Amino acid sequence: MANLPIRDRAGNVLVDFRLVAEEELGRLAEHVGVPASLVVAIHAGAVLMMFDSWRRQWELPGGTREPGECPREAAVRELGEETGIHGVDLSFAAVAEFDLTKPERRELLAVYRTRLQVAPRLTVNSEALDFRWWPPSEPVSEDMSPLDAEIARRVVRSADS
Repeated sequence: MANLPIRDRAGNVLVDFRLVAEEELGRLAEHVGVPASLVVAIHAGAVLMMFDSWRRQWELPGGTREPGECPREAAVRELGEETGIHGVDLSFAAVAEFDLTKPERRELLAVYRTRLQVAPRLTVNSEALDFRWWPPSEPVSEDMSPLDAEIARRVVRSADS
């Protein structure tokens, strides 16, 4: 695992990663918004990464909450929309804290995980142009989000301990 903070090529920074209870999201959101959720899908020791059509990099499935959605609902919806994976149990894993650019802001993202017993059929779409199963023990490639890779590593490590 890398020492935090770490920065990506766009200047976004992963500031902190906290193992907290899901119930603490409301309290944390009073200070910093929790506008999005990420999902770490694990199968056979590897993490599902999708190639994002807009950012042109490998990253974790996830995205912005819609009006009225809680972080868990956003995670379930985004996982389905971006990958075609439906009907899996998600466990709350952590909160990731970011300093983001364009526009400049501080955000918390809710991070969920799921362990898949069978490799799912994945659906290429307008958001996810491709998929790969990335072993967190491997180096982060130039075309992968170092922030998402670090989150994945920390989630896998916490799930295995």
